[in-house]
Amino acid sequence: MTLTELKHLYATQELVEAVVEPSIGDGYIVEFRHRRGGLVPLTDGAGSERCYSDIDSATQQAFEVGFHQVRIADEY
Repeated sequence: MTLTELKHLYATQELVEAVVEPSIGDGYIVEFRHRRGGLVPLTDGAGSERCYSDIDSATQQAFEVGFHQVRIADEY
């Protein structure tokens, strides 16, 4: 989901947690736990998962959605 779509889900209290984890390639991805279960990844407009070069950049995206706390996962 795009940043705008995720902001809407956060505003309607559908997202309960933000998680930054290592990407399969190089970098980090941001995912959000939905209140009904499952993870929703941050994607671009084409639906591709966004990948960030460092934890700080990825964490900033979770803050943009509205979260004040982000869990950092250190393993796949």
